[in-house]
Amino acid sequence: GRGGIAEFGREAVDNVNGIGPLYVEVYDDEDPAKEKEAEQKIAYIEQLDEFLREEDYKTAAIHAASSPGGFLRTMTTLEEFRTVSNEDDTVVPSPLFTYCATLMATVPQHEPAPEDQSYECVAVALSEGRMDNIAQWIANKYLTLSRRTADLLLCSCQCRGRCDCESGTLAIAVYRDIADYTMTVHSLARQGALYRAIHFAKSHELGDPALMDLLGKLPSVDLAALLILEEGFHIGEVLECLLVNHNDSVFIGLLKLLDDNNDLREVLVADGSHERVQWSDFIELCLSLGEDGIAEEIQAFSISHEAIASAAASLDQPDENIEE
Repeated sequence: GRGGIAEFGREAVDNVNGIGPLYVEVYDDEDPAKEKEAEQKIAYIEQLDEFLREEDYKTAAIHAASSPGGFLRTMTTLEEFRTVSNEDDTVVPSPLFTYCATLMATVPQHEPAPEDQSYECVAVALSEGRMDNIAQWIANKYLTLSRRTADLLLCSCQCRGRCDCESGTLAIAVYRDIADYTMTVHSLARQGALYRAIHFAKSHELGDPALMDLLGKLPSVDLAALLILEEGFHIGEVLECLLVNHNDSVFIGLLKLLDDNNDLREVLVADGSHERVQWSDFIELCLSLGEDGIAEEIQAFSISHEAIASAAASLDQPDENIEE
């Protein structure tokens, strides 16, 4: 005695008639065609209910997914299969997954599942470890994709550090499909595909702020070095980003990498962000982490830069002794 299909029957036929509850409006003497249609739908629903009572879930799924005009391809049907699954969780695959898989398999005869059902189908497949089905549904365009579905796939990733799982790869595919380019860049970076992430950001005109945001959220020595050495970012702004986000290990790791490769002095000289950042904070952090040599090099650069800036400023001042 679930009662769900009976209520569903009223709702489904009511939706077709567009008038009132089934038990009031099904039999409309003024429109025999609608009366016959309603009777056919009731019989179809009663057959579905019988398949479910007999626990013939595969047949029930085909019956519902193949309903005339797709009138049973609704969230209400999906929830009915969820109820059946919850009543007996020993059935594998679950009746709910069986229905979702059948719903997807019959898309060519109907249309892609709407956004809410698409999300639920992905969620069910994830819970039952059916990543292959999700990949197929996405590739065949059987789903109506959304940010919610992409986020679900990304959150199901269990990778520690660099992502190399199929769930993360599928999340990228969905983010790209829905034109969420910022999350596409972030997901590529999580997979360690830094060159691809940077190229994607540039080709989709996300701009430098998007790459700095990426560094703040997914900090790594490799990414920081790429931004400075390959993309022309100033070392000052990169260090500032790492400092503000308390990424001390990446901060010092970057400086040590540049120093070991004899790039530190060159990027310091090329820096154009001197007036916008607090170099004294960088020096203090280096000293606190025991990197005295790097601290001294930054300090020497800072003193030299300030001296040059001061001299340039004095040259720009008008000579007060010159008479007008």
